[in-house]
Amino acid sequence: FVGHLPLLSLLTVPWRGLRKRFAHVDDIPSIGYLQHLHLGILADAMERATPIASCGTRMAQVIQGPFSSRAHTLDNKAAIQQIKRMIGFSAKDSQEGWRVGLVAQVGTVEEPLAISESTCRKLGANLMAFRSERIQPGVNAEEKAPAQYHQRQDMDVSEELAYMAGRAAYNSFAHWTGCDRDSAKDLLLMERVDVLTPGGKERLRAIRQELSDITDKLIARFPLWADLPTGRSFTKNAGRGRKAFALAGQRIYIGGLDREAVARAGIDGGLAIQALGAAASRGAQYCEIAGLVDLPEDCDLLIGTCLMAGPVNQNDIGKQFYGTKDLLSEAFPDVEPTSMLIWTLKAKTVADPIGNEEQLLNASRKGALVDLRPGPHDIVHVRVNGEVTPFRAAGSQERAYADLNNFVTAPDGSAIPGNAGEAWPAEEAQSVLWP
Repeated sequence: FVGHLPLLSLLTVPWRGLRKRFAHVDDIPSIGYLQHLHLGILADAMERATPIASCGTRMAQVIQGPFSSRAHTLDNKAAIQQIKRMIGFSAKDSQEGWRVGLVAQVGTVEEPLAISESTCRKLGANLMAFRSERIQPGVNAEEKAPAQYHQRQDMDVSEELAYMAGRAAYNSFAHWTGCDRDSAKDLLLMERVDVLTPGGKERLRAIRQELSDITDKLIARFPLWADLPTGRSFTKNAGRGRKAFALAGQRIYIGGLDREAVARAGIDGGLAIQALGAAASRGAQYCEIAGLVDLPEDCDLLIGTCLMAGPVNQNDIGKQFYGTKDLLSEAFPDVEPTSMLIWTLKAKTVADPIGNEEQLLNASRKGALVDLRPGPHDIVHVRVNGEVTPFRAAGSQERAYADLNNFVTAPDGSAIPGNAGEAWPAEEAQSVLWP
């Protein structure tokens, strides 16, 4: 419904809807980037998770390249068709827009990593338990958040930690694209907005204002014939979205690519976007792991991280329909940048014990349940005797690393119903999947 002319919208809205439904054409380019960003985040997470889950005895090799673009898909058509048969991928799945995005191979290694089981389990539990931190104390806390969350907290992300997180990001980008680290530094465009340095707060306010202006234009020009019959639910929802674009944090990173530079480097465009997602994920992961080490006595999480595509989507709407410049245009005036992802670091002394905006306690609030760790049956499906089913479901609700009891609790310290789940029956947990 966004970006149409008043009268022509009666024709252009249905036309765009038909193209989206049957030709899978993206409304705005950043919607198409999302699938690649998510695949990159997933791929890097799988490679990081496998040695942790196996206590250093196994590693994963994740392959994305053959599926990253239409040209690569055509070049690898026979192999991809075989993979589709293995996973039960149907013609209906294809018609609905589903695609194969990556494959993973997991196996043992000749020289296991020298890391203890207790360390791996502690790492695994914390990685699975991290919340999406959209709240900065004293800036944008919910009214019902604990008192500590309504007070500004003086804590800084050290320059050394930020530097090491950057190294992790560049290493990841180089790993997934196959380029060297120097090329990764050139290709991966990042603007750092630091509210603790001169000009940082002004830059952040300017970005917020620009995103708010785009929302104002979106609401003002929304087709009334669609909005009025719903009690203006569309434009009200757009207005509520302003908070999601607030970009609260002590350090904000805007990541993107120059598509022409990527092409000149001989890197597939889709693969480069996936590598951007992987780079952001690994940099954030470094921060969150480091943020659990050497904590002050009154601090339960030194750094919260949030990866955000929403502000980039909003900026994309502005670029497509209202003449707005790309978020990275100011930092990179000599190229044609395309911003794709934003990640924020929030240094703080007290993590919100009810999670994020009541999402753990109030089912009526929309958004992900941020600390309900999945069990294998929630995220893994396997093919047995020709049928694809959830992995070891059996009605169980066991959570990953539940034995460490590393769960978010309510403000009074009591357990949140359903958060810890229930253990598998022993016979189910020890059963052999493929005899």
